[in-house]
Amino acid sequence: MDKLESLAKELEEIQVDLMRRSWVQYTVGYDFGIDEVYEKLNSFMSDKKNFYIVCKYLDMDLNEIDKRKVEILYNAFKPYHLSKELNELNLEIQKKTNELSQVLNTFRFNIEGKEITSVEITQILSNEEDRNLRKKAYFARNQINKPLVDAGFIELINLRKEYAKAYGDNDFVEHKLKIDELSPGIFNSWKDELSKYIDILNNKRMEYAEKFIHENELMPWDQDYIGSKIAPSLNTTVDMSNYYNILMRFFLNFGIDIDKYNITYDIFSRKNKSEWGYNFPIETGKDSRILANVKNKYHEYEVLLHETGHGIHSFLLKPEERILNAGVSGIISEGIANLFGGFIYEEIFYKNFFGSEVKDEFVEMKEFDKLNYLRFVGDIFFDQELYRNNIENLDDIHEVYFKVFGELFNDKIYNEEPPFGYRIHHTTHPIYMHNYFMGDVTCEMLKKVFNKKYGTSSITEKPREFGEFLIDEVINPSGLYKYEDLFERISGEKFSFKWYLE
Repeated sequence: MDKLESLAKELEEIQVDLMRRSWVQYTVGYDFGIDEVYEKLNSFMSDKKNFYIVCKYLDMDLNEIDKRKVEILYNAFKPYHLSKELNELNLEIQKKTNELSQVLNTFRFNIEGKEITSVEITQILSNEEDRNLRKKAYFARNQINKPLVDAGFIELINLRKEYAKAYGDNDFVEHKLKIDELSPGIFNSWKDELSKYIDILNNKRMEYAEKFIHENELMPWDQDYIGSKIAPSLNTTVDMSNYYNILMRFFLNFGIDIDKYNITYDIFSRKNKSEWGYNFPIETGKDSRILANVKNKYHEYEVLLHETGHGIHSFLLKPEERILNAGVSGIISEGIANLFGGFIYEEIFYKNFFGSEVKDEFVEMKEFDKLNYLRFVGDIFFDQELYRNNIENLDDIHEVYFKVFGELFNDKIYNEEPPFGYRIHHTTHPIYMHNYFMGDVTCEMLKKVFNKKYGTSSITEKPREFGEFLIDEVINPSGLYKYEDLFERISGEKFSFKWYLE
């Protein structure tokens, strides 16, 4: 396998260069030649000599692990050796995506002529008593829609559609699922499974609306505000300057010492810095970087826990297994991150800031969050429908948005433009958002399997054992198996909503 491993090492070196330059772009807004690295990557992947090396291994008599390595690399190289048209389209897509990333990362919203950050919008939505001001803040997010479309967002959608068609797939959604090694029909039952819970979801939301805002409907600009009423401690001002020690002590509970890892944090807002949260796994087991935007509120630890979960995952993988690491599903990656992000509601973490007085509000908030998270399925389906409908202008996008949320949740059309462009995934990571929700389903499955195995009612009763379970049962084998196979291997059953909802 020496030639294959050598090839993978060369590929990794290019990807590391790309990630370093991307880090600079997202943190300070400068592009130090990302397109050039994409061209280098495309040239390497489309090199016939490199593909020949991979193909030679297809017919060899190999053990199961080596067969999986060949499968991963073959699947990575194959798209670059189907046609010149595909390679040209791929490069065009990458360049357009990079161009639009710059638009998103440097754009700033404004309310009544005053520039405002995404963090400040979140604070208004969470704390503002005036419902009209919350509504104004919510729809401020739609200000990026038109600049994004004007810069070529619809062109990008159509390029991806064209690529999928040239590849031979029915649509871009099917194509992405194939690339991610997921069954093409994995979402087919979601709408029916979700429909069983819509009345429960809507009735509970109406109950909260009547209780906290004296309205019979909970609108998107009310959700964070009601959450702050259920759990006001989430908005407690905390000193973020000590964030690292808080995180370090927390992860030690699981036998994980982040002091041993080279994780860089950049957590405070500034001009030209992306307003989202990210982990940049620059080089597996060697260099991981976290971008966040915080303003000293307790709830902001959720993103730090989530992104640190990504960083830890990167360091728990074996760096020498660079091929198998490339086969780790995004669902597993996001699932592990979501798992740690969820500890914001658990005593094992909140004891750093609060006593037992917050227990009841956090229990209720966790239930509120879990139920409302079902609405995220709407965002997942909207992302997919952009590639299954004819999109010619901004109005077409709005129509698809309202159709999806109307059919799933019985939402009514409102007069203002729905905010969608601010969610960067539509631009940079299409057909990716299901990874978060499926990651949460995976988390619930892991908790249930662990509790049954260890006779516990909560994983926090034996956190160190859970850390070992996570490494042994999930992280170590995660590159060896496709996601659905790994899920069934751990749970004994196929992927299903039931793990999340029951």
